[in-house]
Amino acid sequence: MRKSMPFATVLALTLALAAATAVTAHEGSGEEQVVVEPADVTAGDSVVVAGSGLEPDDERVLVLAGGDLVVDFGTVTTDAEGMFQLEATIPSHLPSGTYELRAIGDETVTAELAVTAAAGGAEASPGVDDPNQAVVARERTPLELGLILALVALAAVAGGLLVWRAVRFRGAAGA
Repeated sequence: MRKSMPFATVLALTLALAAATAVTAHEGSGEEQVVVEPADVTAGDSVVVAGSGLEPDDERVLVLAGGDLVVDFGTVTTDAEGMFQLEATIPSHLPSGTYELRAIGDETVTAELAVTAAAGGAEASPGVDDPNQAVVARERTPLELGLILALVALAAVAGGLLVWRAVRFRGAAGA
């Protein structure tokens, strides 16, 4: 009976071959590249992210962005040849969709990742899969920020009026 190879081993071998091909194809061209293997996953599965043609000994922030979600995978540092490799688990709560994996440094290099929602994944809480990953809220539009500031100002004015009224009432009661 033949034993099957673990998924991670097959994935690592596939990525190593793809990275070797990419390095050979781009050697000398200086083209920055990020590859995600596999490029189509189910939420909760792992992927291998590899970068090449980047600045040597350079720190990169890795994020997965799509829709209103941003998942932070932390930082990686390229080696002396400007390459890095990282295995990352895609959070099981992500909805289906096409996401963009970004390696952010002096410039941003991207790769697409298609995610299929896991069964029951919509109820999962952010950060349950890996406490080192965080789901970051989307940035607010200027209109939303203006409305928030107006509500804060209105609450401050109402609070000031209540304090003024209490002081005035206390002053009248003590006279």
